[in-house]
Amino acid sequence: MRENPMWCARFLRQYVGRSCSAVLIFCVLWSLVPACGRKQETPVLPKKAIAPASVKNELVIAAVGDVMMPASIQAVATRKKRGYDFLFENIAQDLQAADITFANLETPVDHKAVFSGYPKFNSRPALLAALRKAGVRIVSVANNHIMDAGTEGLKRTLGNIEAAGLVFTGAGRSKAEAAEIKYLKARDVNVAFLAYTYGTNERLPRKALRAPGVNILRTNSEPDLAGAAVTVRRARASADLVVVSLHWGDEYAADPTPWQRRVASELVEAGADIILGHHPHVLQPIESHAAGDGRTGLIVFSLGNFVSSQNAGITYRNKDHRKAPRGDGIILSITVGKEGGKAAVERAEFLPIWSLRTKTGRGPVYRPVSLSRELSVLTAKQMRSATENGLMLLLNYRQECIIRKLTGKLE
Repeated sequence: MRENPMWCARFLRQYVGRSCSAVLIFCVLWSLVPACGRKQETPVLPKKAIAPASVKNELVIAAVGDVMMPASIQAVATRKKRGYDFLFENIAQDLQAADITFANLETPVDHKAVFSGYPKFNSRPALLAALRKAGVRIVSVANNHIMDAGTEGLKRTLGNIEAAGLVFTGAGRSKAEAAEIKYLKARDVNVAFLAYTYGTNERLPRKALRAPGVNILRTNSEPDLAGAAVTVRRARASADLVVVSLHWGDEYAADPTPWQRRVASELVEAGADIILGHHPHVLQPIESHAAGDGRTGLIVFSLGNFVSSQNAGITYRNKDHRKAPRGDGIILSITVGKEGGKAAVERAEFLPIWSLRTKTGRGPVYRPVSLSRELSVLTAKQMRSATENGLMLLLNYRQECIIRKLTGKLE
């Protein structure tokens, strides 16, 4: 396993992207320029049947991390029943740019229970409608909070997800439904999605096949890993691309555990093309694994938080506080190419985001924003207040932290 050389930060294109483009153009021109110092002759070749040109399709998959619903955010969202759309106003354009967008839904959505935050989450169905409107198409429900509203709450959550036009993976109203591989097709690429969690905070339903289930891959469990590998191989046989969502690792840990690394490599060997990790609530490295069959798997150990308030109270003055990385996140954009019946990950880029405390007219609330766009707005102002100057310093610093974390350097 190694760090992935295929990708770079989207907003750093003025640095990394420009040099990559220059290399690409040079290669194309080099192939067209004839050798100097010798006469060019046109060889006479026998006529051959011309094979039809191979058509190449490109699919873009976007992925974000944990959708947490603390009480402070929900209080604003449910005030006068205005909904959750405002949470995604600043980044909807980025989610909508992809053909398929994935998120980890780390809250039940049980309309028969009151909304609540940590330690037992529950949200309104309007959250699901807002996610769908913002561009999310599929959510993982295999996480430690999905059983917070109990067995009946899980069943109602899954029904509400479907009613919102979203697809779920990782759990089911029966064990059989939980074990289903979900398929989404776009641009002639058939993508299989699977999801697993290390466990749930509340007791799982009884083992009866008709009872609701959540896909479990427990830490250091050889039987669980073997079972997941079998399912991945089955998905590999019926899809162009296999994406596995894993709720794993240690909370707030900057690096993956040895078990995470082992699971990732074994599932890539079994047939996974993309591993999307979450649960640590902070970013962890992005790496690649060269499988024995010639494929290269993309492994994202942790996407960080997408919606949360876990970085509350962070300013430039305490920018290195242990809570600061909990505000860091990314919108990962993965380009998949399919040609000649085979699909593969070609490149991946990320857009750094931050959980920013903003005033919405309903009160202050934390919501994800693009760091590059927020900095552009602040930089363009001819006159800035002391508060805005401090915010600009903080956002610039967190942006640098994300780049260093995921690329190992700052261009």
